[in-house]
Amino acid sequence: MKKFVILWVIAAFVPVVALAAYVGAGDNVSTPAVPIAQNVYLAGGTVNVSNSVAGDVIAVGGNVFISGKVDKDIMAAGGTVNVIGGSAEDIRVAGGNITISGKVNGEIAAAGGQLTVTPETTVAKDSYLFGGLVVFSGLENGNLTIAGSDVRIDGTVNGNVKIKHAEKVSFGPNANIKGTIEYSAPQEATKDDGTQLASAPVFTKVESLRDGMRPKLFAAFAGVAFTLKMIAILAAAYLLWFLRRKEVTAAIASVHTHFWGRLLAGFGVLVLAPIAGVILLTTIIGWVPGMVILALYCILLTLSAPVSVIITSSFIMTVFKKGHSDLKWYHLLGSAIILGFLAFIPVVGWLAYFIIYLVSLGAVAGVMKSKLA
Repeated sequence: MKKFVILWVIAAFVPVVALAAYVGAGDNVSTPAVPIAQNVYLAGGTVNVSNSVAGDVIAVGGNVFISGKVDKDIMAAGGTVNVIGGSAEDIRVAGGNITISGKVNGEIAAAGGQLTVTPETTVAKDSYLFGGLVVFSGLENGNLTIAGSDVRIDGTVNGNVKIKHAEKVSFGPNANIKGTIEYSAPQEATKDDGTQLASAPVFTKVESLRDGMRPKLFAAFAGVAFTLKMIAILAAAYLLWFLRRKEVTAAIASVHTHFWGRLLAGFGVLVLAPIAGVILLTTIIGWVPGMVILALYCILLTLSAPVSVIITSSFIMTVFKKGHSDLKWYHLLGSAIILGFLAFIPVVGWLAYFIIYLVSLGAVAGVMKSKLA
């Protein structure tokens, strides 16, 4: 039965992995000093893509720097993400501090704590920017949609502008908006001398998110959801640790020895597995392995949440120079609370949680693979 499942899994991934790719993981990862005629998948403490890439670039790390010409799409996540000086089709990035500068032949979708689009940036299609501080100073040939606390536009927009749920909106001296403008904020936007607006902005006054009942209601619902989530994940983590300790210990060991490799593996599983499953479901002979892939995918996603609690506990124990075998229920509880609070920290917290989850997903997938072999 195991061999049967393995064969179907391999068959499912053949259409995906057949596409050549340059893969790298480690503390410091860079592309080779020659043009790359394939996709690039990198994960590391510092990730650097400085030469041309004929395919897509997917990069995850603490600091991500992409300065080469990319013929297709860029997808990146990190504490700091800089896409500077090159060009790409679509750019989709998330991080604590994001800077985008260069030629974008498609769209931009970016979310960050601090998000900057420089004056050197030209965007052919639409842009979607989400963050705490959002500064757009480039040339937008499509529409510009922004959701952020502090929003400043100091560039040219040939399409329409929509700004949602802002606390503060301002237009700089180089702002030139040729389409319509709609924005919602507690107060009207400020305009510097030199601002050019083709039409009068449509302003919708909204209550500040920092005041009123909405934050209180949100906090109440979030508190209930947080408590229920912690109970469910903690119970699952406790059962896994005490009933499947051998497998969980193997997952912990793989993360401690190959952190970036597990991160890249987790990202690959998260993205590639559903694609492979859906592709196979559309074929006559592939619907069975497609169902197997999607079922395994759901299992992996479910197991990775409690395993992420255990792996977080293991790192905390390492800091205090204690072995993994010393894990107790209160260590798991503390880790569950830490992960839960990360989910309430915009962008940086979400990114940290996402990385921990991806590492856990990669570790669980590795253990499952070894068990099936």
